[in-house]
Amino acid sequence: MNLSTKRLELRELSWKDLSDIHRMNSYPEVAEFNTIGIPMNLETTKALIQPIIEDQQKAMRKKYGWVALLNDTGTFIGEVGINLKSIKYNSGEIYYSLLPCYWGQGYATEIVKGILRFGFDTLGLHRIEAGVATGNFSSIRVLEKVGMSKEGLHRQILPLREGWKDNFHYAILESDWKQS
Repeated sequence: MNLSTKRLELRELSWKDLSDIHRMNSYPEVAEFNTIGIPMNLETTKALIQPIIEDQQKAMRKKYGWVALLNDTGTFIGEVGINLKSIKYNSGEIYYSLLPCYWGQGYATEIVKGILRFGFDTLGLHRIEAGVATGNFSSIRVLEKVGMSKEGLHRQILPLREGWKDNFHYAILESDWKQS
């Protein structure tokens, strides 16, 4: 289940991506707003991606994960995923992380648009959500740029390295997506 955007290939996550994901999550600036923190070792990272890889074999998937690769070189730049909620709610929640050297170049926006397209056009979702730490101004801009709306604030819900932090809740409906 690979996807593509103008500049990127989103290839479904596999075990061969373990070291790239571990390396990315080991950057303090990536871990700053990330609830997983800096992984202690490869085994910690393996435990994080194992449920996503195992879910690929299920008939009714709840987890989708991809690595983002540059089209022209195949270079790893990050990861992205969507976790589906119960069938009754027909919704999912997205997440993404990029290597710091690729920040500020429009890749996150491109990735999120690609995942929204997949969620609405392929999975037929009604609603897609994202959470973002209130201090993560770059991700807030990305979510707003793709048409997601801020719906609320979850107070001290994120267990980050510096303590409990607030989280904005963003969402976009299928009808919003079709109008954009």
